[in-house]
Amino acid sequence: MTPHPVAWHVTHWCDDPYSQGAYSALLPGGDNAARRLLSAPIEGRLFLAGEAFNHDHSAMTHSAWDSGLRAAEAVAATSSKNVIVIGAGFAGLAAASALQAQGRQVLVLEARDRTGGRVHTLSLGGVAVDVGAAWLQQYARNPLARRAEQLGLPTRATDFSQPLAAAWDGALPDINLAYDRLKNAVDRNQPLAPSVERYLNTLSSTDRRAAGYAIDANLILEAGLPLTQLSAHMLDEEGVGDGDQFLPLGYRQLLEDAACGLDIRLNQPVQHIAWDGQGVRVDDFAADACVCTVPIPVLKQLRFTPGLPEAYRDALGLFTMGRLEKVVLQFDERWWPASKDGYLRWYDAPPNWGEWLDLTDAVGTPLIAGLIAGDAVDRHHRGKDDQQIALDACQKLGDWAAAIRRNNQPADG
Repeated sequence: MTPHPVAWHVTHWCDDPYSQGAYSALLPGGDNAARRLLSAPIEGRLFLAGEAFNHDHSAMTHSAWDSGLRAAEAVAATSSKNVIVIGAGFAGLAAASALQAQGRQVLVLEARDRTGGRVHTLSLGGVAVDVGAAWLQQYARNPLARRAEQLGLPTRATDFSQPLAAAWDGALPDINLAYDRLKNAVDRNQPLAPSVERYLNTLSSTDRRAAGYAIDANLILEAGLPLTQLSAHMLDEEGVGDGDQFLPLGYRQLLEDAACGLDIRLNQPVQHIAWDGQGVRVDDFAADACVCTVPIPVLKQLRFTPGLPEAYRDALGLFTMGRLEKVVLQFDERWWPASKDGYLRWYDAPPNWGEWLDLTDAVGTPLIAGLIAGDAVDRHHRGKDDQQIALDACQKLGDWAAAIRRNNQPADG
């Protein structure tokens, strides 16, 4: 019988009115040109920033940070002295801190009762747990990693290329090889879902099984959406696996550092942004310029006067938010097979809690986090209370552990 957790936390990012999902994803027809367009200033008054608008790398915390710094550079090229920044996530904090360092007067408006946006560290059983972003990805070129080094923050490397993995229906195929073949076969100029289906129809049953698992784990779980809602260019979006490092004491260390010294007004949801040749008005606040860093769905709900240019509206229509949720489970002891890097994958049908991060060795207590994405959120997550979600996820972890032992796969520790 699978042990019950002694504590748990279940996220609800998809239901959060200030995020409405986990991170940006490109809809069919979308490509990097849309990200570039949306990061361009509007009449020297309005500047959009956030992970969605970073055309070098998106969907990561340092993507948001870099985008905020670019927005600050664009504002600095104007005569603006007073700037309103909407959003106290990492994009907003980057823009605000850079502008304040240049001598601008900056006011940050944040809808939530906390800073961080989709970065949120809380305490679970006395242990710091990141229930949003948790890793310093693309570590060698990550500016937040450089700041973590300057602050002397402890980190722990994770090799996402070698998961301890199992499938419900037998021996595991070479998932990475299957995914590489799929990417090479799909035309980026064609709709993704039918292109994938045509490719799958050319494969043997064995290769089709491998490709199906590769799609579930390497694309849908990463993007948070089914194939029918994804641009073919999502195949080229960078994900995990580039020197990623975990922060055992949580992202809040970097968050507190980034927010230090800024004028941040919490509980200030914005509804209306107006601008003209004289300046910008954000609800009841006036300034010379505005940097808006809210997530895509929230941005679409704001009222603009004048309205956003048609090209921007069209580009925004090519974006949505991926659906991804996390469960963190704490136990009295680690009862599941351990792996060297703490990265586990479970290939089930239909897909459910397919990715697990064993944080036990990093935080010093039996703690593990599971991820569920796309349509699986609706199948296994919605309509249940947090306790039932946690117990169901725990059962899936037990199924994975049983499959590992059944298949006699080696486990470290």
